[in-house]
Amino acid sequence: MRASLPTIALLLACGATPATAVEMVDSLFQVTYHYAGDDEALNDTLVPLLPDNACYNWYARLAAGDAPATATETLTLPVALADWGTLATDTEDGIEISADGKVATRTFTPELDADGWFSHSWCVAAGDPVGAHSIAIAVDGKILVTYDFQVVLPEDYPWPAITQPQPRERSVDHSW
Repeated sequence: MRASLPTIALLLACGATPATAVEMVDSLFQVTYHYAGDDEALNDTLVPLLPDNACYNWYARLAAGDAPATATETLTLPVALADWGTLATDTEDGIEISADGKVATRTFTPELDADGWFSHSWCVAAGDPVGAHSIAIAVDGKILVTYDFQVVLPEDYPWPAITQPQPRERSVDHSW
């Protein structure tokens, strides 16, 4: 149905405003983990399979305006997860697991920071599959962004170089 100009004018006169779509102005996908004594945060699409250590985090920034009413995050795995833990049984967490065990859908009200960012993180758990994963973020029913990434075995991950200490002269600390 298409509204005519007189109909739109009447709606505006009554205080109604046309709905405006939420606009994403920036996004980021990061991988975080603790390695060689340091906390790493990398803008990467490879996630090492390190249960209780590695996490994947997404961040979306919306244009200035009204905060969206609802958001949906859909995590899709390459194969069914044998055990989703409490995510499959806790009705209070807002997460639904698909019948085939491959998709987790989280519906929530986005809480934007002062700059318009909102985010969420998932951490690798024992039993998680390797392979292609994706996370799709929708706001008020409109998909804003999809993050495609790979979870890989630790031996297949390109670990950051460990910084080697600088050599010291023997006399610096009076050892001979």
